[in-house]
Amino acid sequence: MLSIEMFPAAQGDCLWVEYGDQRRPNRVLIDGGTAPTYSALRDRVDRLHPDDRRFDLLIITHVDADHIEGVVRLLGDADLGVTFDDVWFNGWTHLPAPPEDKLGPVQGEFLTALISKRKEPWNRAFSGGPVVVSEGGSLPQAILTGGMKITLLSPTQNELAKLRPAWNKVVRAAGLEPGVAKDALAQLAKVKKPQPDVLGKPGLDVVAIAARQFQPDTALANGSSIAILAEVDGKGLLLAGDAFAPVLAASVERLVEERQIDRLSLAAFKVPHHGSKANINVELLGLVRCKRYLFSTNGKIFNHPDVECVARVITHGGKKRDLHFNYRTEDNEIWDDQELMDKYGYSVVYPEDGSAGLRVSV
Repeated sequence: MLSIEMFPAAQGDCLWVEYGDQRRPNRVLIDGGTAPTYSALRDRVDRLHPDDRRFDLLIITHVDADHIEGVVRLLGDADLGVTFDDVWFNGWTHLPAPPEDKLGPVQGEFLTALISKRKEPWNRAFSGGPVVVSEGGSLPQAILTGGMKITLLSPTQNELAKLRPAWNKVVRAAGLEPGVAKDALAQLAKVKKPQPDVLGKPGLDVVAIAARQFQPDTALANGSSIAILAEVDGKGLLLAGDAFAPVLAASVERLVEERQIDRLSLAAFKVPHHGSKANINVELLGLVRCKRYLFSTNGKIFNHPDVECVARVITHGGKKRDLHFNYRTEDNEIWDDQELMDKYGYSVVYPEDGSAGLRVSV
């Protein structure tokens, strides 16, 4: 059994992966979405037996609010009883800098303080150091309790180093000293608890849209994003966070060469940065063979997914592609067009009418 639940995380990500024995599965949680996402996440945990709230791994991909805020609330909820065998998160202490530099964003500081307060295992698979792709040799790997193999694809040391000055600027502007847990916890206690969210075009020239020039993402936080290949029972999931397409392509190419295969076979690919045109390119798609492409976004703020991203997936993502969206929105329903689906050989999957969030079994 292998499934991915894409929670209704607004413009963000909150992914719940289950695998193994369906009666008592192993679990991996990746990100927590925006602050209101926590209502859905807590409800999902509450459905578990109190003795069955252990996760093999918690990954916080990076410090953007639409990925981290729900996790801050999860770790701050002492009554929920969740435990983690390991937590992967690159905090201030993992960003490369000279030893004497004590210069750290705000939610990242909150999360750092909560991880320390709860005494969670932190980057245990990396001996407490940064979750980072090595420059040479094999890509870092870890085997989880239930047997899932995780291969790290992003970030590189270079992307982490670039984030440090921006982290320092944002945190100091908020009146905090990077790495001082006491001050971060005091400020977190003053944060107002959020209220829960209330939860085709004919003639599109898909080939021409896909051929538009690729302009890569340069956002520092996105570059620091943890992206992984998760494999179990012969099935692979590429869960890309908001990682840069060239970084992902370089890591996948290393893996393809190491395994002596032509392409990396995937059961599902959660596309990076909610389907931004700046985070997926033809080179990356040419390195994978995949049927299911997952998009996590409600389309608000940035109107993701971009048409260029979806068009590239349709034209370069393999045959008979299934596009899975965890919301039906004005931005993605243009692809629910039978003429386009017949012409380009793809299908679309949305949540049931009136709902949000989607579970994908592979």
